[in-house]
Amino acid sequence: MILMDEEGRKIHASCVKKWFPKFKRYLKEDSSIYVKKPNVAPNTSKFKFAHPESKLNFYHDTIVKDCENFSGSAHGFHFVDFNTIVSNNILESNSFDIIGHIFEYGHMDTSEQDKSKHKMLLHLQDIEDTKLKITLWGHNEYYMHDFLANNNRLAPVVIVQFARVKFINGRPFSSTYFDVSRVFINNDIDEITIYKNKLVSENGQQLSSSGIKMIASKQDTEHDDFLKNHLFSNIEDLFEPLEEKTVIIVGTVKGIRQNIRWYYLACSNCKKSAKEKESSTDKVDGSHEVAEIVTYECANLKCKNIKISVIPRFKIPLRVQDNAGTLTLTLFDQEAKKLFKYTAKELYDKNKKLGNNLELYPMELKVVLDRKLAIKIDITRYNVDNKSNLYGISRLTENADIIDELEKNNLTPQPANSDSFLIGSSDVGSHDTKVLKGQVNCNKPIKFISTPIELKRNLATCIDIDEMENLSTSKYPRLSPPDEQPTPLLVPKKEK
Repeated sequence: MILMDEEGRKIHASCVKKWFPKFKRYLKEDSSIYVKKPNVAPNTSKFKFAHPESKLNFYHDTIVKDCENFSGSAHGFHFVDFNTIVSNNILESNSFDIIGHIFEYGHMDTSEQDKSKHKMLLHLQDIEDTKLKITLWGHNEYYMHDFLANNNRLAPVVIVQFARVKFINGRPFSSTYFDVSRVFINNDIDEITIYKNKLVSENGQQLSSSGIKMIASKQDTEHDDFLKNHLFSNIEDLFEPLEEKTVIIVGTVKGIRQNIRWYYLACSNCKKSAKEKESSTDKVDGSHEVAEIVTYECANLKCKNIKISVIPRFKIPLRVQDNAGTLTLTLFDQEAKKLFKYTAKELYDKNKKLGNNLELYPMELKVVLDRKLAIKIDITRYNVDNKSNLYGISRLTENADIIDELEKNNLTPQPANSDSFLIGSSDVGSHDTKVLKGQVNCNKPIKFISTPIELKRNLATCIDIDEMENLSTSKYPRLSPPDEQPTPLLVPKKEK
């Protein structure tokens, strides 16, 4: 909870589950209460919504009663002007309130399965004509979408209470914060009425819906991206790329490569890869001993001399199979969010706390196995010049209609009695190696694996880590995060 007294001062309060039934009927948004004998504790939260030093806890002996004569402000807004935010003069660790009117808004982004991760971008403007971008998440996004759909003659004045900001490469990115933030749209409250009147008196500007426009989308719709804009390809056509292009494939996830790390440590400033950098300093206890400290260095030269922190981000090597072959594709953080309930940081912290080996992929990632995906892949100049079939996943979808249409238009099923061999792979997650042989019919051509090179590469990437005793460095590097130098892929000597 965030509680506010009659003088407008706010404090963070909480109640543990076992005592909650005692207070439940009193704890309603916008209700007024008396609180007697709460416990006062230090506020150790990294992100603070209210009083920065203290918070309240409700315990078994705390007394809560209804209050009928509260005389303070209804909402207790403390507005921050837009210029303070865009000029980086606000702390990332504190929430703030803003008021402005919409002049542009974006499409709903519902690509995530979790509705709390659906979002909408707003472009707001204040009375001084300063502009600010803010992202609405979850239920606040749906509230805004419904308002815009049903009130097209009203230009909205918006208040966002308990917003937050993050600065990335020096640029502010404002947003709502989970369920804490509140959004008011053209509500009949004093603050919005005063804003509208001030806008007219100072700027002579009467708000009208005709001045609002939709933000042009920088990304094509999912339908166009997968079905109209790019060529379809089979996996076997990607083993030895001949030209730069973007292709679409349809494949089923058959495993996760166990011998390649499933995450990387990303710079908190630019999201590029970062590495540990050990240094030492004198201990402050006067013992003249040296203390070893660990800092991080970003691979991005623009972050040089900037003190950074790191956060784990997904870099998952998926084994994807279609009816023509199997290929390892690297799934990075942005698209991984569509498939998993957990973030990379949550899985990293959870498994580190449990003492699990962080080099082995967590069991929570197994939910991706046997899921059929349409996948967008960029074949780059690097792939062509080095004959490298190491690709990242640019975009993916599980949309059944899109996958059905792709398969209907592009996949030709083999005759039931055709002579063909399908050589399975010993993928992690499925250790069964199968060889399937069709009925022999001399009147039909026999189709084998495309080339010996293809077969050798497939087998090399499928060999279990326990079998890789004699290793040598291949000229084919493993895919790395953006702007990171590729590292060599280890393959058995006997493959050569």
